[in-house]
Formats: sequence, structure tokens, C-alpha cells
Amino acid sequence: MMIRTGSLAAYVTSHGFGHLNRTVAVLNRIPDDIPLIIRSSPDLLDHWRERLRRPAEFQAHVSDAGAVNPPGNSADTDGPATLERAARVHSAAMQRIDEYADELRDGRVSAVLCDATPVPLVAARRAGIPGFLLANFTWADIYHPLAKRMGGERPSFVREVRHAYRHATAIFRCAPHLSMERIAPIIDVGMVVTPGRNRGRELREDLGFSDRERLVYLYLGRYGQDDYEWARIARLGDRGVHFVGFHDPPAGSGPVPNLHVVAASEWNGADLAASCEVVVAKAGYGTVCESMAAGSPMIYPPRTGFAEYRALARALNAWGGGVPASRRAFDRLRIERLLDRALSLAPGPPPFPMDGADRVAAYLTDACLGRSLPR
Repeated sequence: MMIRTGSLAAYVTSHGFGHLNRTVAVLNRIPDDIPLIIRSSPDLLDHWRERLRRPAEFQAHVSDAGAVNPPGNSADTDGPATLERAARVHSAAMQRIDEYADELRDGRVSAVLCDATPVPLVAARRAGIPGFLLANFTWADIYHPLAKRMGGERPSFVREVRHAYRHATAIFRCAPHLSMERIAPIIDVGMVVTPGRNRGRELREDLGFSDRERLVYLYLGRYGQDDYEWARIARLGDRGVHFVGFHDPPAGSGPVPNLHVVAASEWNGADLAASCEVVVAKAGYGTVCESMAAGSPMIYPPRTGFAEYRALARALNAWGGGVPASRRAFDRLRIERLLDRALSLAPGPPPFPMDGADRVAAYLTDACLGRSLPR
């Protein structure tokens, strides 16, 4: 299959930073002389500019809605709200499909890369160019059990979403993953992650700590932290345990002197995972892969209504560095014994190859330079 030379257009779901971080790991490996267009939710464009290390044109674009979390809860999925918003956004995007296809033709785009969002794959097929899905799940996988439980017109909507994914030329299937079989040809690429740099010495010097203090990367999500029992975190300071993250505790939580906030412009999650001894976070693709790549054990809660969680939990178990917490223990930040267990672990390398970003970038580079693509 020969492809004309041109630019690469990358579309990323509006749901969370993990998809952005995964895609940027690929795009930072694309040669600078290949024009790059990034179409993403407008509220993520500043984060793109912080993480992307090569030239690109940025354009606001929303064609999917991801999942909706209940207020103050980043671990569960609100099924009715998720499906209502997803159906509304998908319908509006499909009404603009001819416009999206014209954008691809007018921009001399040679290949489309989509992280989880399906509608641009339909536009790519209509424009006559290859469209690749970069994913470890599809939104149809997430929506299916929710729609089956609620019934009505919702299963029909999920079938529409799954049909949109079938317009993909191929799927770059990122490990750990759900099956995604019978949608499009599968290209297994292993983990797509930017391994963090161990900046532990720098972090300790900035915080004024010696090697005796234990450092823990804490990421509880960006959708609400009000219900956590922050006093338990504060009491761990008496044991020399200090937490590092990107967010202050909510107002009214009381003093948490052993929680230290760093600037997102100077640090990223991968570097904190590599610089701390333990990660405490919900199990999302990015945090799981960054923890495994860093060799830092991870304490994580269950996630309700999110099919991807099973694959991520299996990977953490196979790796040997996963420490599952009950919902009750995690919500109360009752992690003292879990932390002791995590600090005693010495997990080996991840159970998957870590060069997925290089593999995907090489494939897309060939597509944009007009080289023959492997079958």
C-alpha cells in the first residue's frame, strides 16, 4: 500500500491526561519535517504545549465524550450521564463528518492517528486516507455493559460507536489491553509510554530531605478529592513518609504538612513515578505503565463501571508490583499497611515491551513519507 507524502493529523479523546501522554510519546518521535496537526479538546491544548517537543499546529476538536465520573469521585463511572453525553456528542460529530473529511483533504493529510476517539476514523475513510487507532480499549467496550444494563436505545448507540471504529485501517493495540478483535486488523505494539527520569536526588534536595525519608507519588485524579480522609496522610509524616503530587488538598481538609505540591510545568507523572519509591493512584493506563516502567510499586483502588480496569489490574498482578486496595480503605486513605507492603516489594521489569511509542512512530513516519506499509 503506497501513501502520498503529506502531514499527520492526530486526534485525542477529551477524557483525561493519560490519552494525551500516550499520544505525545508517539508524536515526539515523529521527525520534525513531517507536518503535524493536533486536534484536541481546547481545555487540553496548554497541556499539549507543555509536553510536545516538536512543532505542531493545534486546533480545537471534540468528537467524543469519554466517561463521566460522579461528583467528587474519579474512580467510578456515572453510567446514565456517560451514555447521555456520549450519544449527544457522537451524534453532533457525525453530522459534521463531511466537514471533517474536507479538512483532511485540504490539509494534505497522509495519515490520521486517533487515540480512542472513533469519528475521525470515519472521516479518514471518507477522505481516502489511512486512519489508525491507538488504543488499549474502545469506548464501545466501556459503554457496552452500561448500555446493556440500562436498555432502551442505548445498545443501538453502542453499535453505532463500534461501527465507527470499524473504519480504522488498523489498530495499534497498546498493552495492557482489552481484546478489540473483529474491529480492524491488529498491530500489537506493547506499552506506549515515555519512561520517567529518576530525578530523586533533585527532588529530595528541593524538598530538603535526606535519603531517610520515604517519598510517595500521590495522584488521586482531577475530578474531586473532598471525601478522602486527609488526616491519615498527615499522620504518616510522623513515620517519615512524604507525599508528592500536583494538587493541594481541598479546603477544609486540615493541614497536611507532608504533602508537597510540584509544578506541572517542571515535573510530570512519569518523572515522579521514577523519582519516588511508591505510587498511590487510580489505575489508569498512563499511571500503570509509568509505574511499571519505573519499577515503583503502585497502590490502587478498584474502578466501577470501567471495563479497562480488569486488564490493568491483571498487568499489575503479573508484574508483581501492584498492591490493590479495597474501596473503603482507599477512600479513607487507610494505606499504612499497604504502604509497608509496597515498600517491601522489588518488582521486575514490565510484562510487556516498552518500545511501543517507537514502533508506532516508525509506522506513521513510513505512511507520511509515502513508503510501503507492512501488511
